[in-house]
Formats: sequence, structure tokens, C-alpha cells
Amino acid sequence: MTALRNFLEREIEEGSFPGGVALVGSADSVLEVAAAGHAAVEPERRAMSEETLFDLASLTKPLCAAALWVQAARVLPLDAAPGRFLQEWKKTRFEGITLERLLTHTAGLTSWYPLYARGEGAAAYRRTLAQMEPEYLPGEKVLYGDPGFLLLTDILEVALSGPLDRLFAELVAAPARSSARFLPEPMAPAAATERGDRCERAMTEARGLTYDRFRDGVVCGEVHDGNAFRRGGVSANAGLFGSADDVFRLARRWLEPGWIGWTEDRTADLDEARGLAWQGRRGAGSAIPEMSARAFGHTGFTGTSLWVDPDAGRIAVLLTNRIHPQVREIPFNKVRQRFHEAVWAASRGEAVR
Repeated sequence: MTALRNFLEREIEEGSFPGGVALVGSADSVLEVAAAGHAAVEPERRAMSEETLFDLASLTKPLCAAALWVQAARVLPLDAAPGRFLQEWKKTRFEGITLERLLTHTAGLTSWYPLYARGEGAAAYRRTLAQMEPEYLPGEKVLYGDPGFLLLTDILEVALSGPLDRLFAELVAAPARSSARFLPEPMAPAAATERGDRCERAMTEARGLTYDRFRDGVVCGEVHDGNAFRRGGVSANAGLFGSADDVFRLARRWLEPGWIGWTEDRTADLDEARGLAWQGRRGAGSAIPEMSARAFGHTGFTGTSLWVDPDAGRIAVLLTNRIHPQVREIPFNKVRQRFHEAVWAASRGEAVR
């Protein structure tokens, strides 16, 4: 049994997740991959495999949005204001918000809001986003959230003249030879997520809002994130699906000379390191001290994680269905840290426990 398989089996036994796939690679190749457990336990059990597709959740932010920026930086200058692309954002209260602020989560926008409670679809979202009040001054703090990336979806589609899923497929996935995509086929072998949208239902009610179209059954093959789902399944904040190999193929491009500069810390005077849609080691709950100062990564609510360390020459992918069939309050970043400790120990030639 491999070290990765051991890790997965141990975490499944501890109840961290029903199933998962772990992959370790270099810039050139996959070094080890393992799958264990179940892709679904409700409504029926289905075994996990290395080919299982996962709802990558917020890995969509760097793997789609940031990657498109690398390809189209000429028409998307980081110092531009959203109002350059969207008439609704030519308002005084949005002064100081730039594309870079949105990508680094320093624009001051709220961390989460159920846009669908005020109307579903891209057009309704665009109106609602333009009516929201910033919570902080731009650059005042890192406030991680989704609304900024929902806004970036509109900006990308306007500036690049196409729907986000097609832009991603043509400009990012195809050159990387990755099969990651939005809106997977109905019969695709996907890992299940939550039953009944319970988490977002509770969050919406906690805001004093009502919505009567939450899903009832186990979500599988559809994006779990409610805002992305009710925008049509395609958004820069969430919606990308892929296998561990798909993620690896997208990730290794970020080790290329023209790409890696986009991952560098742009928030050095704030309490956590943020690159363009990427998170740096400083202040990251899933990172470990053994990672180099240049390491960068991201996590996803559904139980996904990707970290890349240019100095160690390692790409670490952990994909799990940790919110299936329900969201459990466990410190999941500790699970990610244990995975990274095993990977980085192996990269130094140490015995993996």
C-alpha cells in the first residue's frame, strides 16, 4: 500500500471524508496517485476511483479566473476599475476597487451573499452585485469571499467576448491537455456532495432572507455552490469539475516562467499572503512550515485542495467529498496539513508515517 493510500485510508477511518483521491507530482509528471473510499454513500454506495470527477469549488478561482488573466492580461489591466467594463460599477462608492483588488480579495466586498434570493441568473446577479455596499475600504484588509469573483465573471465575459465555460475550455484547458470543465455530462462519474443544500439554506435564513428553490436530494454532478449553480453552473468563484489528473495538468503550468509571477504575494502589508486568486503560505490554514516561502495554493469548500511549491518541485492535490452527505464541523485544514506533511516529508526523502 502506498503512502498516499495509507493517508486516505487512515482519514476515512477517522471519519474525515467518505472517499478521496490524492496525487503528488512534479513539473514533469505524476509521481504517485491513490484513490480510496466511496465517491457516494447516498442514495447508494459507489466506489471512488482515480478518474472520479470532483466539484472543485473554489479551486475554480485560480485555475479558471487567474489562468484566463494570464492569457488576456493585455485587455484586462490589473489597475483598471470594474466600471471600465461594466456601466453599473461607475459609482463613487466603488472608487479604489480595481481588478487586482478583486483578485486578491482586498476590494472590501462582503464575503458571501445569496444573490439568488434577489433573482436568479447572470443578469439578475449583475444588478444585485452593483447594489451591494462595500464593507471595508479597498486595500484595508484581506476578506476572502465569492462576490468579487462573481463580479469578475461578468468582467471576463464582457472583456473576452464569450461565456466563461467556453473561454476556459479554449484558452486554459485545451493548452494544458486537461479535461477539467464546467457542466459535466449527466452520466459523468462524479463524487457526491451535500444533501438538500442544508448549509446554504441555514446561511440564507441567518441573514433573514427567504428562498424557496433549494435542492432536496443529494447533489451530484452539479456545482454545490448555490450562487454558481443558480447562475447556470458557470462562474469564476466555483463550478469547475475535474479529476486529480485534470487538476495536476492545470497546476503545473503555474510553474512556467510566464505564469509563476502571478502567484507572488501582493498583500505583504496585510495579515495573509495573496497572489492573483492564489493564496501564499503566510496566513494560510492549510499550509505547513515545511513549504517554501514561494509556495502557493488554494482550497475548496467541498473538500478540495491544491498546493504548489516551486522550490521543492512538488504539486500536491487532495480531492475529497468531505461534505457528503452533510457538512460536518471538523477542522478540515488539519486534514490538509497532515497530507502536506506526508508529501513534503517524502520530498525530503524522510520516512512517511
